[in-house]
Amino acid sequence: MTDTEAIAAIKARYCMAVDLCATDPEGARGAMAPLFTADATADYGAGPVTGADAIAGFLATNIAANSAWMLHMLHTPLIAVDGDAATGDWTVMVHCKRRESQDIDTIVGRYSDTFRRGANGAWRIAHVRFIRNN
Repeated sequence: MTDTEAIAAIKARYCMAVDLCATDPEGARGAMAPLFTADATADYGAGPVTGADAIAGFLATNIAANSAWMLHMLHTPLIAVDGDAATGDWTVMVHCKRRESQDIDTIVGRYSDTFRRGANGAWRIAHVRFIRNN
């Protein structure tokens, strides 16, 4: 597997874990933990979040809590690798069903992330930034 394929696979697993937040928050936390560096940070537009556990908790309680289900779809990846560091940008579209209203909502935006390769050779997410466009 190439570096860009490994990074795309990590981001795909991230999206699957975020989708799981709506139906299985504890399972989502477990799925997310190995995806992040120990000092990972995130910015979803509500201030910085630091640490893999805090990021998973924020996603499960603030992002997915009011959804019955979520489905993240990534498009147009742009991944650049420079040694043991990399950046990745994706267009994202999320469909979700709201718990209270039962409405199907669509969210569109961009992810701009950084990644680091660990001593074991595995890529991990070091920073996630989401910018909503609607």
